[in-house]
Amino acid sequence: MQEQETIRQVLSRTYADGFCERCGYGHRHVEANGERRKWCKRCIDVFRRREALSPECAERRILALVGQLYAEAEFDDLDEPVKEKLLSLKQGQGAFFHGPPGTGKTYAMSALLRHYVYEGYEAEFVNFDDFCVRLRASYSPAATVTEYEIIEPLKIVDKLFVDDLGLRSKQESDFVYVTFYTILEARRRNCLPTFVCSNKDISRLGQTFDTRITSRLQDAEKTAIIEMTGKDRRIRS
Repeated sequence: MQEQETIRQVLSRTYADGFCERCGYGHRHVEANGERRKWCKRCIDVFRRREALSPECAERRILALVGQLYAEAEFDDLDEPVKEKLLSLKQGQGAFFHGPPGTGKTYAMSALLRHYVYEGYEAEFVNFDDFCVRLRASYSPAATVTEYEIIEPLKIVDKLFVDDLGLRSKQESDFVYVTFYTILEARRRNCLPTFVCSNKDISRLGQTFDTRITSRLQDAEKTAIIEMTGKDRRIRS
């Protein structure tokens, strides 16, 4: 007589059958007519955006996100070890870039953002200090943008890039750090990658910044650590 399936086997089969075959995270999308797709809604949207994206629209989006200085950042301009690490990132895996000023951290993130935009992903690029300023401004009675409107898009966007984390150390209120931690934690729960750069490695960042945030960046499975080295490229010889 054939043995009955164990609960573990049933759950394992259900998990495999019910999740996206592309990313492995989202539930397969169900159309209005009840038809179930092999991919989740997010992956379907990414594919459709890529198919419909024109180079002109992609370049406008990249320029709006990273600014003129980094709008033309390309993978081919990166050092080979850095390029290989970025191209080998797993689905849902982010990265933490660290190194002295001028070693190309923001450039590398901008090149990666360019790659993702052309792949059809939605991305946001924020400077941490600018994020803090916007968050403080939302407390004002005259504010036109609410705290929710600032942080919610950062929780759900496909790819989030955060520049210059920890530049000013402990000069922000604890509320700002808790809010940013909330964003990172929401993204972590939903397997959405976050890409962060800092002049400090995680150990130093934990000493001078906020341990709640750095603890989320130390998960090797979710975050690849990329050290940027060399001379300050902003200084002309």
